[in-house]
Amino acid sequence: MMRKITPIILLFLFLTGCLNANEIERMYYVHGVGLDYVDEKYEVYIQIMNFSTMAKEVEPTGETAETVVAKGVGSTPVKAIHELYRSTPQRIYWGHLSAVVFTEAALNTGMTELLDDFLRFNEIRYTPWVFSTKSNIDDILTVSPFLEASPVLGTLGNPTDGYSQSSYVAPKRKHRFILELNEPGKSANIPCLTVEERWHSHDGQHPTLNILGVSSLFGEEYRGTLQGGDMYGLRWMQEETQRTPVQIKKEDESFAVVMMKNPEHKITSTIENGQVFFTIEVKVSGGILEMDKQQSLDFIKKEATKTIENEIRMTYEKGLENKADIYHFSNELFKKDPKAWHKLTEEEELSLTKESLKDINVQAEIIHSGKNRHIPILTETD
Repeated sequence: MMRKITPIILLFLFLTGCLNANEIERMYYVHGVGLDYVDEKYEVYIQIMNFSTMAKEVEPTGETAETVVAKGVGSTPVKAIHELYRSTPQRIYWGHLSAVVFTEAALNTGMTELLDDFLRFNEIRYTPWVFSTKSNIDDILTVSPFLEASPVLGTLGNPTDGYSQSSYVAPKRKHRFILELNEPGKSANIPCLTVEERWHSHDGQHPTLNILGVSSLFGEEYRGTLQGGDMYGLRWMQEETQRTPVQIKKEDESFAVVMMKNPEHKITSTIENGQVFFTIEVKVSGGILEMDKQQSLDFIKKEATKTIENEIRMTYEKGLENKADIYHFSNELFKKDPKAWHKLTEEEELSLTKESLKDINVQAEIIHSGKNRHIPILTETD
């Protein structure tokens, strides 16, 4: 008799292991978080995702991919979150957090307190994407992908797809962001988001998230954001760059576009009379994507090289206006010659001038002229 009862008792003991589990439909899932600082108070916005719409990552369900945004205010980010908790009828789960967005005001308060909460809480992983914005956080988090797509496939949750087609500012995950903030002499560059209305349907305009520029931070300090053409040089200095266009002009008139792929760069430093100088070398190749007039291959290569050189120098100098070491020159010197770096830096910061970037050597190759073999064509010489 006891032999029959014992397995039944053991079965009940194993079943009790699920008593403390939470049912997935009884929790709210945070997809995005925004942090702002207004009137000496932290404002924390959380974007809650409808868990059922995650199925659309595989197959559309015909339902609206709904997200809801909530806001909490407090003297610290944690207090702001707990103020928000008081208004939620269900448990909030942070394990699916995909993105964190900081406003300029939040970045100016210093990163230690902002990141501390996201490092200590065990539900939050090290993989969310990190962004900045000059826009209203509420506007950023209320944008949803169109065509009934899941928020998981939007810019906040999946920034790499758009970047792979047109590379300007590389997306950055939280663990890489923290690493760069703590590495000696290194700045952290993150994409800056804005909301634009470029898409529409019979239902009206569809707001989307767009990369406005690149925000730079050094340690605790926010060093500003480069926008538009001011940031173009950064794409040649990022290992992640996959595909990016170069516009070729002649007498201020555009006549060709070359699509460059996978640039390689190298930074070298030399010390002369107690001053450090840097040289940048870039190798890149691509093909002609658009050409309106017949022109020589040599001319297109020459103009592409000149354009890339000008973009690299302009972005460096625009960064200097914000006291930003956009290309991580200080860190490059630290890795090559730590003793010299300690001697030449003050509070781990290297004093840079326009003259610090001594030379830029670009080797641009045109490896194909595109699919179209008709006129206009490439000629061998001018």
